[in-house]
Parts: sequence; structure tokens; C-alpha cells
Amino acid sequence: MTEVVHISSLLLRADPQKFEQILAEVAKIEMAEVPLSDPSGKIIVTLETENQSAIVEALTQLQLLDGVVSASLVYHQTD
Repeated sequence: MTEVVHISSLLLRADPQKFEQILAEVAKIEMAEVPLSDPSGKIIVTLETENQSAIVEALTQLQLLDGVVSASLVYHQTD
């Protein structure tokens, strides 16, 4: 059986006053990583998941964080 890995990236726009708090919350999500962020409120999040539904769950979780203005899926690849 072949293992499938879904790699995706998200762009978060966040309230700059809650920037550090949001980074701490993202760090709690096991499959998420922040390779790049800007204190103005832009945060790139990469996800490595086993299926597409995990991407949707993570995206929803990130959208609901206090201080997140928007969260968008930018890239998705299956390996």
C-alpha cells in the first residue's frame, strides 16, 4: 500500500497586535509549521497531512483563531 501525503500552504492575515499570540496557537497544531511570517500580520503556514479533510479541519481551526482576519489555501499537492 502506498502512503499518500498532502502538502499545502496557507496565507493568514492577522491583527498585528495579536501576532505573537496567533503564532503560539499555530505552533500547537501538530501538522502545521510557520516557515515565514511578518509582524505586519502576514503568516505563511504549511501543512503536511494524510488526507484532504485534515487540511479543511486545520484551515477552519486557523480561521477561528482570535485575531485572524482571513485564512486562505494557496497551494495543495499530493505525493
